[in-house]
Amino acid sequence: MKIVLTVVVAVAVVMAGGIGFAPAQGQKVVKIGDLGSKVGVFEGYGKYQTMGMTLAVEELNAKGGVLGNKIEIVSEDDETKPAPAVRKAEKLILQDDVKLLVGAVSSGATMAIMDVTKKHKTVHWNSVSCAEFMRTTKFHKYYFSNQPDSRMQSNGLAKYIVDKMGHKVYIFYTDYAMGQSDGRQFKTALERLGGEVVGVAGAPLDTKDFSPWFGAINDSKPEVLFLAFAGTDSLRLMTQLHSFGMTKKYKLAGIDCFLLQQDLPAIAEPMEGFVQLNHFSAFNPDPAMQAFNQKFKKRWNLDANIAAGAYDAVLFWAAAVEKAKSFDPDKVAEAHEGMCLDNTHIGRQCIRKDDHQVVMDMHLYQVKGGKNVPIARIAGSDSIGEPMVGKDPVAGFTWEIKKKN
Repeated sequence: MKIVLTVVVAVAVVMAGGIGFAPAQGQKVVKIGDLGSKVGVFEGYGKYQTMGMTLAVEELNAKGGVLGNKIEIVSEDDETKPAPAVRKAEKLILQDDVKLLVGAVSSGATMAIMDVTKKHKTVHWNSVSCAEFMRTTKFHKYYFSNQPDSRMQSNGLAKYIVDKMGHKVYIFYTDYAMGQSDGRQFKTALERLGGEVVGVAGAPLDTKDFSPWFGAINDSKPEVLFLAFAGTDSLRLMTQLHSFGMTKKYKLAGIDCFLLQQDLPAIAEPMEGFVQLNHFSAFNPDPAMQAFNQKFKKRWNLDANIAAGAYDAVLFWAAAVEKAKSFDPDKVAEAHEGMCLDNTHIGRQCIRKDDHQVVMDMHLYQVKGGKNVPIARIAGSDSIGEPMVGKDPVAGFTWEIKKKN
């Protein structure tokens, strides 16, 4: 279904066919697609993706659009599933004739629609999903990402855990593409740095009761719990860990999308001390982040979150179109390569030509009083890793627990 954007108290201006300004008389309209989870376990990410895109489109249209064309967003809900995501992507490209597709939110859905955007030669930006295959075995020339993938996140987080939190780690992940990817990459990075994985387990997406896994966690006697969950799964998991006394017993750390800042005040006590890697926080004093959050909050009466990357995706695409002087996907894709922008939500960002991954600095945050407070900065050049286009990023990987004496 086509989505009419309504987020908490924020209501977007919605026109028949999409979100945007009414074009001036005789002015052409170019559509871009917004595909993601608008309801369900990941709805917070999908709705904020739409808000970020809308903010970018409003800014572009206020300046005359792109190549003189007004931009209009068509939003679709992918139900957080690959099959609906593919159907909606086909619809956006073939029926709505979008020139850019941003999405999806879940890694499984994103990898599925990559086949669609490759087939139909559609510029595709990912700003939320983090599975390691998207810039390796699934990569294609029209695909770009400004979301730190699981390899980037693991490279940054594993070193801090080994240095500051403990060497013995239990990995608990959501058993689908995103969680599996984060678990694999974190295990690899931790063991490379001399850490010990004392146990691993995966729980199905949308699990309601996590307590059956708690016995194995306690039996393994970890110092740190590494958690790779997102959305409402994270909320339920942290509530249950806290009720079993495990948030006090162990140090906890997790991936960037574990919980959005908007969720933290309601679960501040269980999350106290939690270490999370992220590329954006409304509570980071960084001038670029504060400037972006100020205008986001003025528009939506809400703080921004990591889905702010969708704002940058639209601006990168628009800049590439202007550079190419065309909406032709081959020309626009080529124009993206090596491009840098200064006005993103975290300041200057550049697209690496080899794998179309944006090189970005990240921060480690610790939850204090329901807020993500920065505790360390990680240079993007230190975490991005070597390009691996066409290579298997999990070659030789095993979940086998390597016990240390």
